[in-house]
Amino acid sequence: MDKIECMDKLRDISSVRLLLYIFVFPLGISAQQHAVKGMVKDEEGKVLSYVNMVLLQKSDSSVVSGTSTDDTGRFFIKGLKENSYILKASFIGFQSLEVFFQVNGDKDLGTLIMQPATEELRGVTLTSDRPLIERKSDRLVFNVENTSFSAQSSFDILRNTPGILLLNDQVLVRNSPAVVYINDKRVYLSGEELKSLLENYSGSNVRSVEVITTPPARYDAESGAIVNIVTSKSISIGYKGNVNTRWTEAIFPKYNIGTDHYFKNDFLDLFIGYSYNPRKEYKHDNSYFNFFDSAENPDQRWETDFERITRSYAHNVHAITDLTLNDKSSLSLSANIMYSPDKTYDNSSVTNIFNVGGDLESYFLTDGDLENDRSNLDFSLDYSYKMNEKGARMNVASSYIYYDDRQQQLLYTDYFGADGDITSDNYFDFLAKQRNNIFTQQLDLYLPSDWGTLETGLKYSSINSNSSAVFGGDTPPEDAESDRFKYGENIFAAYVGLDKEWGKWSASIGLRGEYTDVEANSIVLGEVNTQAYTELFPTVSIKRNFNENHQLGVSYKRSIDRPRYGSLNPYRYYLNERQYEEGNPGLTRAIDNKIAIDYTYKKKYIFSLYYQHTNNEINLLTFQDNENRVIRAGQYNIDEGLQYSLDFTYYAYVKKWWYIYTYMSAFYLERTFPALQSDIPVQKLNTMGYYGRVYNQFTLSKDRTFMADLSLFYISDYMQGSFIFQNRFSTEVGLTKKLWNNRVLASLNVADIFNTQNIWLRSRYQNQDNGYIARPETRTVSLSLKYNFGNYRLKDNERDTTPDEQGRLE
Repeated sequence: MDKIECMDKLRDISSVRLLLYIFVFPLGISAQQHAVKGMVKDEEGKVLSYVNMVLLQKSDSSVVSGTSTDDTGRFFIKGLKENSYILKASFIGFQSLEVFFQVNGDKDLGTLIMQPATEELRGVTLTSDRPLIERKSDRLVFNVENTSFSAQSSFDILRNTPGILLLNDQVLVRNSPAVVYINDKRVYLSGEELKSLLENYSGSNVRSVEVITTPPARYDAESGAIVNIVTSKSISIGYKGNVNTRWTEAIFPKYNIGTDHYFKNDFLDLFIGYSYNPRKEYKHDNSYFNFFDSAENPDQRWETDFERITRSYAHNVHAITDLTLNDKSSLSLSANIMYSPDKTYDNSSVTNIFNVGGDLESYFLTDGDLENDRSNLDFSLDYSYKMNEKGARMNVASSYIYYDDRQQQLLYTDYFGADGDITSDNYFDFLAKQRNNIFTQQLDLYLPSDWGTLETGLKYSSINSNSSAVFGGDTPPEDAESDRFKYGENIFAAYVGLDKEWGKWSASIGLRGEYTDVEANSIVLGEVNTQAYTELFPTVSIKRNFNENHQLGVSYKRSIDRPRYGSLNPYRYYLNERQYEEGNPGLTRAIDNKIAIDYTYKKKYIFSLYYQHTNNEINLLTFQDNENRVIRAGQYNIDEGLQYSLDFTYYAYVKKWWYIYTYMSAFYLERTFPALQSDIPVQKLNTMGYYGRVYNQFTLSKDRTFMADLSLFYISDYMQGSFIFQNRFSTEVGLTKKLWNNRVLASLNVADIFNTQNIWLRSRYQNQDNGYIARPETRTVSLSLKYNFGNYRLKDNERDTTPDEQGRLE
C-alpha cells in the first residue's frame, strides 16, 4: 500500500470518527445532563438544612456525587447518566435515609421525611445530639436539646443564644427590644419578672431557641423581633418525674427547688410542675446629680449611696392536659399560677449635698420599706383540627388572665446639716393597687399546598385594668395626689400570610391589620389617652440561593409597640423623697419600620446590614428639676429613634470536641426626645458602638457526659434612653456532668468572674447632668442538681401556655 492510499484510509477513518463525534457525542452530553432534586423535612414538617446527600451507583455502591440541602431544605444534583442510583441522606440527630430510584430523565423525589435517631430499649427513648445552630430564611435556630445547656435555666440558655443581648434584664435583638415567646405563645412579662420566670423554667425542657428577626404576619403586630423558646415534644408512652434544686451563691445565697411529673398514654398527655423559689438579693447603687441655677451654671451636686435587700418567696404551678379526641381532633387545657406574697424591699440611702466648691452643705438619710403581694392566674383552652392529609389544620384558642398587684411603701427621711445635727424629718406612705382582667379569642388556619403555604386568622383581645394610688403620712410630696386609674383596650386583628418556594427563590409575604380602641380615665388628670386607630403591618422576606456557598436575603417589617400597663397607671416607686419613678397615663403607640439585608457564605458566615426607624418610640427617661431639686423617671414617647447596624455571625465545630460561635455588631444609634426640663424643647443624642460575644463549648469525655463552656462578652458605647455607657465586659465558665446513666445531671457555673459587668451610665445635655452605677449581684456561683425517675428519657408536653397579652403586665 503506497503512501497515498494510506493517507486516503486515514482520511476515511478520521471522517468516520468525526461523524461519530458529531452524532454520538451530543447523545453522551444529553445522557449526562439529567438531574435529581427534592426536599428534606423532619416528621413534624419542618425543613432540614445542611443535610448531607450522597449519591451512589446501585450496581457497586460507588460514589457518584453529593451535596447538602440549602436553607429551605432543598437539594439538587445534576450531570447524571441514565442508571440506577441510591441516594443516602444523613444528619446528626436523625436516622440515615436511603432512596432507590432510576434515572431516565430529570427526577423529582418530592419530600423526603427523616426520623429522629431513636432506639427503643425497654420502652426508653435515646436521642442523639443535634447541631447547635441552623440558619433558616427568617430566623437563627439555636438547638440545645441533649447538650450541656440542658443543665442550665432557660434564662441562662437565652443569655448564650447568638444574636441576643441581655441588658439590665431587657432582651434585645439587633439592639432593639425583643418579644419573648414560648412555643409560639407570647410571654407577657418584662424585665425582672421575665427573668424570674425563665430562671425557674428548666433548660432540660428546652429543645431550641429561635431568633426571628422578621416575624411572619401570624404573630402579633407588636412583635418587632421575636425570641421563641421551643420545648420538647412527646414521642413515647409512660411516666416520668424529677426533683431538681439550684443553689446560687453571691452576696446572699439563693435557692430554687421544684418537681415535675408527666404521664402519657395513647389519648392523654398530663403534665404538672411546681417550684418554690425563696430569694434574698442585694443591690448597691451610686448616683450623682449636678443641679444648675437659672443661668445654667452648676450650683449644687447631690451624691447618693443606695442599698437594697429584697426578700421574696414565689410559688409557681404549671399544669397542661392534652387530649387526643380522634385522629383529627385534639384539645388542650392549661393553667399557670404564680403566687408571690410578702415580697419586701428594705431600702436605705444617704444623699450628700455639696456646693460648687465641693464642700458638704448638708445631707439626708432615707429608709424605705416596701411590701408587695402579687398573684397571676391564667387559663387557656386550645382546640386543633386536622383538615386533610396534606397538613391543613385549624386552631381555636381562648385564654383568660387575672393579675393582681398590691404594694405599700413607707419612707422615713431625716435631714442633717453639715455639722451632723438633725434639722428636720418627714414620713409618708404610698399604697398602690392594680387589677387586670384579660380575655383573648383566636382562630388560625394553616393551609399548605403544592403551590405554597397560606396562613390566615382572626384575633380579639379585651383588656380591663383598674389601678389606684393613695398617699398618706405626715407630709406627702407637694406634686403627689391620690388617684384612681381605669384603662380599657379592645383589639381586633386579622392577618394573611403566604410562603412560596420556587427554584432557588423563596418568599414570605404577609399583611396584618389591627383596630384598637382605647379608653383611659384618671380622676386627677381627667379623661386621657382615649383613642381609636387602625394600622396595617406588612411583612416581606425574599431569599435567593445562588449556590451552596452563597445566599442573599432582603426583608421589611412594620410593627407596633404598645405601652405596658404598669407604665400607664399612676404607680410611683421612691428611692428617696426627692427621687422616684412613676407611670405615664399619656403614653401612646410607637410604630417601627425595619429593612434588613442578610448574606450567608458557606453556611457558616452571616453578614447582616439593617436600618431601623421608630416614631414615638417608648423610652425610659430621667429628668432633673433644677429649680425644685426633684428627680423623676418614667416612660415617655420620644420623637424618634433610629439605628444603622452591621452584624457578623460565625459558628462551626473547630474540632469534634470544640464548638465555637461568635457574634459581632457595629452600630450607630440616635434618639430624639423631649427635653422637658430644658430651654431647648427637643434634644438629639447619638452614639456609635460595638457589641461582641464569643462562646466556646468543649467536650471533655468520649461519652459526651462531661462538658465545659466558656463565654466572653463585650459592649461599648451603648444608649438607653438618654443614658450612654461605655466598655462593659463579662466572662463566664461552666461545667456539666451526667451521672448514673444520665439519671443525674449536675452543673457548676461561675458568672461575671472578674465582676466587670456593672458600669456607669451618664446623661449629659443642656442643664441635665446625672449618672448612676447599679451593682446587682452579677458575680455568682451556681450549683444545680436534677434527679430523674420513671421513664426519664420520655419527652413530655411541658411548654409555656402564657397568652400574648400577659407581656404588657409589669
